[in-house]
Parts: sequence; C-alpha cells; structure tokens
Amino acid sequence: MAERQRRRRAPEQSREEILDAATELIARYGPNGVGLRRVADAVGVTHGLVTHYFGTYDALVQAVLRRENERQRERLRERMRADQGVPYSEGMTRVLFETLADERYVRLWAWSMLHAEGPGTVSEGLSGFVDAMEAGIRIVLPEDRMPDRARIEAVVLLGLSASYGFALGKRSWLAGLGHDPAEPAHGDAFRTALASVLAHHLEGES
Repeated sequence: MAERQRRRRAPEQSREEILDAATELIARYGPNGVGLRRVADAVGVTHGLVTHYFGTYDALVQAVLRRENERQRERLRERMRADQGVPYSEGMTRVLFETLADERYVRLWAWSMLHAEGPGTVSEGLSGFVDAMEAGIRIVLPEDRMPDRARIEAVVLLGLSASYGFALGKRSWLAGLGHDPAEPAHGDAFRTALASVLAHHLEGES
C-alpha cells in the first residue's frame, strides 16, 4: 500500500482513518502481519500519533474488532426493524452466519480471544444484545409463553458458540466427513438445524 501524504487532520478523523487502515491491512495480512508503524505509514501519520490514540498494537486490534462487533450488532438491529421485532432464532442465526462468512472477521475474533488479557471484546455489548432479544420476543410471543431471561441468555450463548465454532472449524470438519467445504448447502443445512434447536429451547420445548 502506497504511503499517504501526511496532512493535518481533526483528532476524530485521524482516529477513524487509523482504524480504517488497520482494518484493511489486517484483512490483507492477518493480525500478526501488521504493526503500529505499518498502519501509521499507510495513513500518513507518525508512529507516535497512533500510539497516542491506541497505546499498543493489541489495543488497536481490539478497537478494530470493537468496531466490527458494532457493525454486527447493527445488522441485528436492522433485521429486527425489518421484522418489526426479534428476528427469532432463524433470523438471529442468519445474521450470525452472514457475519461469520467474512473470514477476515473470524480471524480477527480468534486472534483477539487468544491475545486478550481480560474479557474478550466480542463480549462487549452482549447484555444489550440480550436486552434487544428480550424486547423483541415480547412483541411476537404472548406473556404466558415468554421465556425468562436465563433462557434467552442460554439461546444467545448457544447460537454464538455454535456459529463461531462452525465458522472456525467447518473446512476441516466438512472435509473430514467427505463433503466439499465450499458447497454453500452444508452451511445452510447447519444454520437451519441450529435455528430449529434454538427455537425449541427458546420456547421451552423438549
């Protein structure tokens, strides 16, 4: 990537341009193939300015992931607005699988989980995600069929765990079962099965 000419920027503009460059570089080379100086050169700012905003490279990668996570949550909010309520298990898993089809995001998330010293960035906002699910479910289910908070949380955790696990392992797992990992039908079948399991658990069915 050619080095951009250095110019004066507003602080927020500088921060966003640094995040944009870091996202692009990480997508191309992976989190371990980039550093603060490379990002600074791509934006056309000093290494010290990147350090001023983000401190360390790990913190910069976490900030990139935080922004990607917000984009994921916005996809869910858009689906809820379109459905006039919660997208329910089928819609929820579809949103997750659409996001996890982006292998760049999956690599970034896995790197973050391996390098995070505290709770992973992916968990930020998860309580708000469950709040949104609960509010949406109240729109589509009568009160006597409304699941409690613990059940909704369990469904969210099951959906996230299964979706992320499938995204990370699908190539080797499907190949080991004698299937073509590039065939979309296998992912569609897994998503449909997962949605059915989550829907049954959400409504308390055995």
